[in-house]
Amino acid sequence: MQRRVSALRRAVVAEVEDINRLIYHILRGGVVVSVAVLVFGFVLVAMTGRPIPERSIPPRSLGDQLYHFTPEGYLSLGVLILIFTPVVRVLLSLLSFVKEGDRMYVLMTLIVFVNLITSLFLLA
Repeated sequence: MQRRVSALRRAVVAEVEDINRLIYHILRGGVVVSVAVLVFGFVLVAMTGRPIPERSIPPRSLGDQLYHFTPEGYLSLGVLILIFTPVVRVLLSLLSFVKEGDRMYVLMTLIVFVNLITSLFLLA
């Protein structure tokens, strides 16, 4: 009986570590990609001689700005990636808790996720 409990405990710990490792890579990757896009935007600022933009580009017109390689577009995209990285982390946590069947954590994480998404769309 103790072997089974011990094996189950190891399996649960391994699964939690896998999820935590995935979340770590998502957060780290989001920051790295965001910084790379921001650096590219600053390189474009230096190459074009334009001043650093004071305002961000609305997401609706971001595609056109990126297509024309404007510094404003890439700086805005870098900031958006940085903002959405924690949102993806909360979404992964929510999916993890759903998979585990932990209703209390699903509810709490869902509340946090809805608050994040709502604030992003209301403030945009």
